[in-house]
Amino acid sequence: MNAPNQTTLELPSWNFRAVKLGCVEVGDIEFKPLTLMCGPNNTGKTWVMYALYGFLASSLSNIQLPETQKVIDELIREGQISWNFGEWLNEHAKKVIDSIHLATKQRLHSVFNSSSDLFSHSRFDWEISANELVASAIKRGMDFRLVLGRKGNEVLRLLKQPGETIIHITLQSQRFPDISFILAGAIAQHLLGLPPRQSVFLVPAERNGLHLFYRELANRRTALLHHATKKDKDINLGQLFQDLAGSRYAEPIAHYIDWLNEIPSVRKNKPGTFHSLAEEVKKVAGGRYDVDAEGDITFTPRKLRRGDGETPPKLDLHLTSSTVKSLFGLWFYLEHQAQVGDVLMLDEPELNLHPSNQRLVARLLARLVNSGLRVVVSTHSDYLVREVNSLIMLSREHVCRAELMKRFGYQETEFLSPEIVAAYLFDDRKIVPMKVTVNEGIQAETFDAVIHELNETSDEIYYAYQEAFAAGEESE
Repeated sequence: MNAPNQTTLELPSWNFRAVKLGCVEVGDIEFKPLTLMCGPNNTGKTWVMYALYGFLASSLSNIQLPETQKVIDELIREGQISWNFGEWLNEHAKKVIDSIHLATKQRLHSVFNSSSDLFSHSRFDWEISANELVASAIKRGMDFRLVLGRKGNEVLRLLKQPGETIIHITLQSQRFPDISFILAGAIAQHLLGLPPRQSVFLVPAERNGLHLFYRELANRRTALLHHATKKDKDINLGQLFQDLAGSRYAEPIAHYIDWLNEIPSVRKNKPGTFHSLAEEVKKVAGGRYDVDAEGDITFTPRKLRRGDGETPPKLDLHLTSSTVKSLFGLWFYLEHQAQVGDVLMLDEPELNLHPSNQRLVARLLARLVNSGLRVVVSTHSDYLVREVNSLIMLSREHVCRAELMKRFGYQETEFLSPEIVAAYLFDDRKIVPMKVTVNEGIQAETFDAVIHELNETSDEIYYAYQEAFAAGEESE
């Protein structure tokens, strides 16, 4: 199936409101080119990240658009129509936004693979005004094509030129069973500004285990199917196929497992726009990744010094360090799939990394943002946030900047303008924006308070012992 001929994700609004979502009672968040979500454990950071992923990864084909049945009936009757989309949207924009909210809410339990009762009062609303929705939808062009069959026959096409209000719709087959959900999905995709391909990629916190066992998960499914073909086995086929079809993971994790199983074919893609930054990931990992035609992943550590003798061995992934395992997915995505305008989500990018490497990852994220990716991060790392602070402060032009760059090895491609960075504190069931300024960077009080308490505790213990030793010596 082909869809709108766009290449980047162009949401007219990146503002969302979470209500009764996990640990979050209510909170507003604007996702900027770099968005950091900070806070203690179990405060809802991953829930919000998964909800955004579900919104961006969905075609919202379940959306109920107002007053479109007449359009569908006329299309089926005539085969080709010109629909005044702008007039329709101006009249029904508020209802359309409500429909998007409802469709998003109805999908939440699927995104998290949980009972719908758990999300009966939950919402993740896309905050956009009617005027913004209309203006962006008319400004953007549309070329949606539904192609089916081996011969690639075009069944349905929706065409709109940028700035025009008329959508020209052509239906080539009267035998197509129900085009309403296809048409709704195409219109919703256009309204949201979503590109035709999957343009959002989430690297979950569970990645190390998934990198090791995704093949075993696929083999288990194959073994179950093989078991079911044996006629002498008494097996409940209905339950078996329900187990095979149903995922036991949240949608982002299930999609990540599916992505890992596609590695043998994806590896054929030539290195893309972000190849040079994928090379930076390898430097942090300390070697070279390889993926063979079967999808087996190996890693070759680099020599510490030239002339060290034998070439380092090529290791299967399960024999490598946790850092190597943790960074594989990011490397492979940047090397083979990432495109300008995509959204990259990283749940705890600091996992298994030494503080020095956490700083390097922060600088890498800045370069990714400045190269055209939109990056969303959930983090507990003070090192990562403080390095982002440095990159924000360095964006200010000053005579001392060149000297600081030379002294600490920074590059201009790593500088971050405060206008493109958002940071939020998740705590006490709320989402609180943290101030971002060019003078101080991100004012991350959640880390500062813990560090201050740690310093005070350490000082108190040290001086208490010193006083006790001194008192003991005096008594002698």
